[in-house]
Amino acid sequence: MNLKLIIKVFLLSITPIGECRVSIPYGIYNGLSPWETFLISFLGNTLMGIAIYFTIDFISRALLSREPLKGYYERFLKSKLRKLKIYPSGLVFSLVIFIGIPLPGTGAFTGAILARVLGLNFKEAFFAITLGVIFASCIVSMLTLFSNMIFLDHFISLSLK
Repeated sequence: MNLKLIIKVFLLSITPIGECRVSIPYGIYNGLSPWETFLISFLGNTLMGIAIYFTIDFISRALLSREPLKGYYERFLKSKLRKLKIYPSGLVFSLVIFIGIPLPGTGAFTGAILARVLGLNFKEAFFAITLGVIFASCIVSMLTLFSNMIFLDHFISLSLK
């Protein structure tokens, strides 16, 4: 087992831009087994999302204790959020889908920020982040393995000619 590669995959999975979209292909293409790569990326991405959830809470409490931002927040954001009909189970499910789509701008980092802004408690946020990261990791793993098979078959057939 290559510890240096495992650490690289873990570090890639906790970056906001990369998350599992970068760490899974990197790990698989550099020789880690798909299961090892999936597990390391899933753990790193989920832990990063949970850390961001609590960090956003800390930052918002610190920033919103001061009057200019506190007044703006209460007038604008809270009035807009009150107008929304929020159904907690639908919100959590929507957040799972948002996190689970492996596209730029979606993922555990952005999902954790959204969970905090939308007022989800930790249990709901943890569920949404974990399930979303599982979906995204499965999709990225399947696409990586599928592309690996296609390119290997293509290059093998070219070398046999």
